[in-house]
Amino acid sequence: MNVIVEKSKLCGCVTPPASKSVAHRVLIASALCDEPTEVLGALQGDDVQATINALKALGAVFSEKDEDARVVFPAKQRRGEVTINVKESGSTLRFMLPIVCALGVTASFCGEGRIAERPISELLCALSEHGISVSDGALPLTVGGKLKAGDHVIDGTVSSQYVTGLLFALPLLDGDSTLELKGGAVSANYIDITLSVLEKFGISIDRAGNAFYVRGGQRYKSPKRVRVEGDFSGAAFFAVGGALCGEVALLGLNPNSLQGDKIVLELLKEMGADINICDDKIIVKESTLSAIEFCAENCPDLVPVMSVAMAGANGVSRILGVDRLRHKESDRLRGVIDMLANLGISAEYQNNSLKILGGALCGGVLSSQNDHRLSMSGAIAAAAAAGKTTILDAECVKKSYPAFFADLKKLGGKVDASEF
Repeated sequence: MNVIVEKSKLCGCVTPPASKSVAHRVLIASALCDEPTEVLGALQGDDVQATINALKALGAVFSEKDEDARVVFPAKQRRGEVTINVKESGSTLRFMLPIVCALGVTASFCGEGRIAERPISELLCALSEHGISVSDGALPLTVGGKLKAGDHVIDGTVSSQYVTGLLFALPLLDGDSTLELKGGAVSANYIDITLSVLEKFGISIDRAGNAFYVRGGQRYKSPKRVRVEGDFSGAAFFAVGGALCGEVALLGLNPNSLQGDKIVLELLKEMGADINICDDKIIVKESTLSAIEFCAENCPDLVPVMSVAMAGANGVSRILGVDRLRHKESDRLRGVIDMLANLGISAEYQNNSLKILGGALCGGVLSSQNDHRLSMSGAIAAAAAAGKTTILDAECVKKSYPAFFADLKKLGGKVDASEF
């Protein structure tokens, strides 16, 4: 479905959905528990649903109390063979692979879109070195056997999701294990979130630099009730919208969150945005923005929307560490450059960095490339751009933020799309 967005003044309050990153982890831990767990928070998006479906395939039961609460009942009896469709969720794939192996479940994995192109070879190699048979190097594939405890080594520079999947799996094994990261870790904040969730569910892991020491034979213990905090990744779009063309109050966010994308507030402040935190609101007001430089190694999901902020700023901005964006739901790096070009903004890639020349945004036709972050970033840019902008196949926002266009309209965005 195509959406037309006109230049708008964005004013009002918006509550982003619950954090997708935290939700994946909390739901998995709840399904591995010894008793039911009530999970609170507005869980939205196809990616989170993919993880729910994967856990259901393993025998977990989900009882919906309302749109903001559900009870997760762990499997009474593990299934020996399952099929898991991860859709387009890289998190679901990389988290569930080690977990099914730790449980001794034979699992066939399949997916949709570009998921078969997302890197997983390093993770599959680590599993095969510890007793797991792997049918192929990319989806669709089947894994079988029982993961063995021991010394595990993995390249942490490709994806922190490899690390998270193993950290969830290793405590379930009979013996003790170590997990060593070669080359450090990208998106390190996501590992911090993982360790925080594991601790909340009674799992003890010792860390020394890039090495983790995991005692085997542990059991996940339900905290009875846990709330998934608001998503800074989703909030970032409306934070940039407020800084460019209005005054937006963001609700339901934890200012002390471990989420790496919380840095969006610091980046916008550095650019000159007027940001205030009062009570339960983070208020972002329209401001004159100036160019900055930042490294996106630990916050790659912010690149599309921060490129929009930079497009509306004075001067030349640079984003470092952007090569990983080529292997997302789309070639997100190419998508950002094309999006800005179609809005009248010059952007140039060179040596793992993106240079953006700020200027006057003008309407155009944008391809979402079936990438939710490109679709939402394009919509925020359109609200700040002169004229009308058409976003093609905009419904891909359902991957992480199904209510995005409804929230944009609620803030005063001029959106022509009956479905939303």
